[in-house]
Amino acid sequence: MTRQTTLRTSSDWLYGRHLDQDGKSGLRFHPAAEEEGLVFVRADLPGRPEVRCRPENLRSMPRWTALEEGGVEVHHTEHVLAALALCGVDNAVMEMDCSRVPMTAGFSSAAFCEALMKAGSRPLEAPRRVYTLKAPLFYLDSQRTTGEVSGQPSLADGRYVVGIPADRLAVSYVFHWSHLPSLPIGVAEYDESVPAAWQSFAGARSYLVQTEAEAVREVLGPARMDVMMLAPHCSPALAQEAARHKILDFVGDLMILGHPVRGRFAAFRTGHRIHHNLVRYLVENNLLETRRE
Repeated sequence: MTRQTTLRTSSDWLYGRHLDQDGKSGLRFHPAAEEEGLVFVRADLPGRPEVRCRPENLRSMPRWTALEEGGVEVHHTEHVLAALALCGVDNAVMEMDCSRVPMTAGFSSAAFCEALMKAGSRPLEAPRRVYTLKAPLFYLDSQRTTGEVSGQPSLADGRYVVGIPADRLAVSYVFHWSHLPSLPIGVAEYDESVPAAWQSFAGARSYLVQTEAEAVREVLGPARMDVMMLAPHCSPALAQEAARHKILDFVGDLMILGHPVRGRFAAFRTGHRIHHNLVRYLVENNLLETRRE
């Protein structure tokens, strides 16, 4: 039997800027009881309301992931949830001093992983609960599979996820802008069974492609543009790092389900909106089963 885990002690506060607003925010991790799951606490609001990682609390935003429960919102959850998944933490409380998870250096998960490793983990008595795929999966995002190059829909231009049942989580990702052939293709693979696999992914920076930078600057502002910039004919290593960051986003968005997922996935050109729709698709079509490890 594999037992559930939580933190050995509370972490220090982590501070960073907001992604979409002026100002800074803070977050720290606390231990939680078995079966508690992953819970955000808005310490800045009366009564310290909780927002839990559950599919019904998912709120899709254009460039990030948000949760809402009882009218209380938490934004930018993907990188902190990815850190919890990479570090194998099943139960934790994330205390926040506002509605925004802080964006740390490079907008990656590194600072969160480092805080979790410093706090340490301990086993609980209950067996670990995970979700497993019941059958092979092919999820096609028909809205964005529009034939960007040929004018006719094709998988070469498509955005989709393939999944097969497995006894662990493994994710392959293809980063590819088919309408911008001068931008290198990036490929990365995460396998949680590889020792210390988190070290290769936690620090993968968020990115912008040069062609979209001006439009994003209007939304986020120049002070928040300190992410990796990808330009035509840039180093293939940068495209590979972008693929690793996309895996962070994918893993973090899957944790909205509330428990670790077991399966081998390959994601092609996906983003948060597609991940959100995938989570809903898995739940609405009863494609997951609960298992005790």
